[in-house]
Amino acid sequence: MDTNRLQRLRTNASSPEFAEAMALLRQEAEEASRITYTIQPNEQGQWTHYYHCHEDGTRLTFDWQEPLLHRCPTCGRGRTGEPFDSAWTSIAHSLIGRAVYHMALLAAIEPDANRLAMVKSYLMAYANQYETYGIHGDIPYNGPGKLFAQTLDEAHWIIDLAMGYDVIKEHLTAEEETHIRGGLLEPCAQFLIAHKESQIHNHSVLITSAIASIGLLLRDTDIFLSGLEGQYGLHDQLERGIFEDGLWYEGNVQYHFYAFKSLLHYALIAEGTEADIWSHQGIKSMFDYPLHFVLPSGAMPTLNDAGLGDSIGAYTPYYEIALDIYGDEIYRSLLNTAYGTEWADKHYISVKTVSRSSVYALLFGQSLEPSKDSESVSLWGTSHRTQTFPASGLTKLVHRQGWEVILKHSRFGGEHDHMDRLGLSAVYGGVPLLIDPGTTAYGIPAHYGWFKHTYSHNTVSMNGADQSPRDGRIVQLEEQPWGVWAEMAVDWLADDFHMKDNIMMPEELNPWDVQAYEGTRLQRINALSEDHLLDIVCVRVPELRDVHWMNHFSGTLLGTDEQAWMATEEPLGKLDQKWLKEKKKLANAERAFSYQMCEGTLEQLTWCSQPVDIYTALTPDNPPNSSRTSLIQRVAAEKSVIFVQAIFYKPNEKVTDQSVKPGTILVSGDEESGYLIKLVRDGSEHRYAFAVQSDKANLSKV
Repeated sequence: MDTNRLQRLRTNASSPEFAEAMALLRQEAEEASRITYTIQPNEQGQWTHYYHCHEDGTRLTFDWQEPLLHRCPTCGRGRTGEPFDSAWTSIAHSLIGRAVYHMALLAAIEPDANRLAMVKSYLMAYANQYETYGIHGDIPYNGPGKLFAQTLDEAHWIIDLAMGYDVIKEHLTAEEETHIRGGLLEPCAQFLIAHKESQIHNHSVLITSAIASIGLLLRDTDIFLSGLEGQYGLHDQLERGIFEDGLWYEGNVQYHFYAFKSLLHYALIAEGTEADIWSHQGIKSMFDYPLHFVLPSGAMPTLNDAGLGDSIGAYTPYYEIALDIYGDEIYRSLLNTAYGTEWADKHYISVKTVSRSSVYALLFGQSLEPSKDSESVSLWGTSHRTQTFPASGLTKLVHRQGWEVILKHSRFGGEHDHMDRLGLSAVYGGVPLLIDPGTTAYGIPAHYGWFKHTYSHNTVSMNGADQSPRDGRIVQLEEQPWGVWAEMAVDWLADDFHMKDNIMMPEELNPWDVQAYEGTRLQRINALSEDHLLDIVCVRVPELRDVHWMNHFSGTLLGTDEQAWMATEEPLGKLDQKWLKEKKKLANAERAFSYQMCEGTLEQLTWCSQPVDIYTALTPDNPPNSSRTSLIQRVAAEKSVIFVQAIFYKPNEKVTDQSVKPGTILVSGDEESGYLIKLVRDGSEHRYAFAVQSDKANLSKV
């Protein structure tokens, strides 16, 4: 570690401003001293995604004194045997790796012979046993591991050990250093080199970062360049994996930072050497991009394989680095808001604040008091505005009434994509209305069964099948005195996509139906005005197709009595129907629906250019032991079909089945001459004129 960085660590450790970070580091070192695990030969860890409750998706817990009893903290159920025991083995070694790094940092601040001896003992024990670990692992879409079940986890673990080694190596004898290098670091690096992935992927960033880091520490040029250079090396990952606007290509903030964290570990080890990469423009752009998509609650959108519950607080350790390296006041604004300091941005509501307790706060932390010329720089000003990012394929519509809508016209993101081009997510303040649920742990049945498919998203499915890979695009974005509107589009007139030659897509992870989409074109127009969202979806098909349009509401549908709805066993989509419970089909011509949300009420007014069947069902929310209300419209279309809906939200209103007073939607005209939409609700009326051409739409409020 760079001597200047070590000095910053020691200086911050003595400052009251970082007392919480020091307290947590001491606590983790104390907990590490209680680890009773004995490192043994011939161990084999399993995939840690199996270490979750299959009922509610919660990660299991354990006690070091009862290591083979795995309990769910949500439902209380205990589990034993495989795959839980072997998954726990992987978790135990991951915790030891983390402990080595944190104990080494604390020893650098507060020298302690016992703590230093424990760090040495773990490194020496792994050096004794590493050659006994057999190559194994059959995790889909992942290379094998030795101690772990996949190359990715092996890289995670070794980079923690390598950073611990880097901090305490001056305290090693020549014999100890030789043994750790030859028994652990070098053979692990060679294993990682042998199993590098031949694609642009977050796994590859982590694996090549680990290889390059070990090469730097060992001053081994061959190992170093094996990680850094060549096709699919770390430099190539940065060049091809980061979109022009700064988002990692896999399409969500969680995987963006997952790749980024590994890169930052390498940057920390390379700091102060000829391999220093802080000046690489791609790194700063990766810090900047997520700031544009912070929601009013401080949460981050859940897109593709993102998990639930991430907020700006989860990313404060990385913005400690950003503030120190680049000094931009916007990073200070995020940190103050996430930490809830006196300088927090007061526009945000219900932000889940966190303590300033990360090791990065100790290593990089600066004063959080804003500079005198920073008044015009705020996190709210950056995120709470309408803007589009064509390269990464996300557009954010913001309205002064509290609406925020995210439109997904992204490029296909590979393994972690959800095949939901032209998907829509909408929130009002901190209330989810129609949102992308992200996903749960990969070992939970609902992940591959429901969340990863087109049908679980607010978009269009042909024949009820998954969309095949294709890139969407933003067509236009306009801000008018009456509001803001955007148009996005995608077509399957060809089969290419931006990342096609850069990623691997194994056959077993290709659930889509190419023929169902061939020749299809989709357009979606979204407008925010006053108290509502207008949503127009246009579908063109070359021949007869069964068009499904899904909307999944974070609320409960009102008025589902037998006169309006009939129970049905008709299959909806091509997924296992166990994911769609209490299926009902609309029995009358009603086109207005009301929902009780967690706060307030939502009304949906719908129209279709052709006869349409409408269904409702309860489908998995995230976590999967909760439900959303899905409203699905299905049309047998020969040439084209147009869907229109208007979504009204009343934040302080509560209705019952008896008090529902639906509004109306009237649409007149045709594709050739254009359409007039009239929305009537609560005595107010809104009129829109729109025309749909094959290349571009026109929309105006009249």
